[in-house]
Amino acid sequence: MDTPLRRLWTEGRCARAAWVTLNHPLVAESLARLGFDALCLDLQHGLLTESDLLGMLQAVSQTGASALVRVPSHDPALIGRALDLGAAGVIVPLVNTPAEAAAVVAACRYPPAGRRSYGPVRASLLYGSDYAARANDAVSVFVMIETEQGLANLEAICDTPGLTGVFIGPIDLSYALGLPPQPDNPHPAHVAAVTRILEACRRRGLVAGSFSDDPSFGRALVEKGAQLVVVATDARCLTEAASARLRAFDAPSRTSHT
Repeated sequence: MDTPLRRLWTEGRCARAAWVTLNHPLVAESLARLGFDALCLDLQHGLLTESDLLGMLQAVSQTGASALVRVPSHDPALIGRALDLGAAGVIVPLVNTPAEAAAVVAACRYPPAGRRSYGPVRASLLYGSDYAARANDAVSVFVMIETEQGLANLEAICDTPGLTGVFIGPIDLSYALGLPPQPDNPHPAHVAAVTRILEACRRRGLVAGSFSDDPSFGRALVEKGAQLVVVATDARCLTEAASARLRAFDAPSRTSHT
């Protein structure tokens, strides 16, 4: 099953993603229609719950964007549920060992390649009646490396068969390195850790992904080999845009009183 994301990555290009934490389909659809290649729906730290997921995925599927879901845990039932509802792939947090990475991949693959349970109720409507026959080659599987243990096991995790890529959790990684939490962390230890992950992915042909708080930082990640970069987060965009509008509205009145 060929997918837009797979085509981008095969061509060596970067997927530009928006991160969705607000639980309304209109938020997802509005962002997807701006031209992002992917939307990442956050069930770990966002306001979304499993009951919100179907509507969000339906909204994204009306656009040209692909939907990835960050599930809240390694639970194979939750992973399978996200895929059954039509997610193009999953991002799984806090993967620390190669055994955990292998279990995540298995949860995304139908037998004999894995242990995903059959029941693609919406996925088969979205991708076709032969979805199950093609899904093992098409579903994207990302594990997040964001802890000291995960970083120590980086090479072995990246050797996991069937893995699509590694998504960096930059703030949790800062904590793991004993640094203040910062998304685009300039500390040499953080830069070195991110570079290690990017290089490990590059050597194996895996997709490396990460958040970027500043566009210039995101572009630098792409220059280093990242192929999935989050360039906007819904809640952050909302507050920044509203704040800028308020400042612009207030500016003339301040000028007139000085």
